Amino acid sequence: MSGSDRRPDRTSDDPDTLHAEFDWDVVSPSVAVMQTVATAADREAIELSPLIETLDPDALDELFVHASGPDRAVSLSFQLDDYAVTVTGAGDVYVRTGPVRS
Repeated sequence: MSGSDRRPDRTSDDPDTLHAEFDWDVVSPSVAVMQTVATAADREAIELSPLIETLDPDALDELFVHASGPDRAVSLSFQLDDYAVTVTGAGDVYVRTGPVRS
């Protein structure tokens, strides 16, 4: 993934969650979300529902791009297609690939 510090991996505490790290100065959060969900779905990002159908990509980018200091602790979780997604101010994207628990 472009702009990723590491390849996405399964988190050690939850094998059903894909984790990728990004530098928000290099890759926008909205692009990072689509790349990570596409990897989790084993599909091309263009084959997924557009992010705009779930939330405003510009608002997502604005929330995290300038995150520093205490703002790096901010996170946002939402549902995209069949995936639970969490984005953090520190540059993490988590995508739950197993069944989503209510």
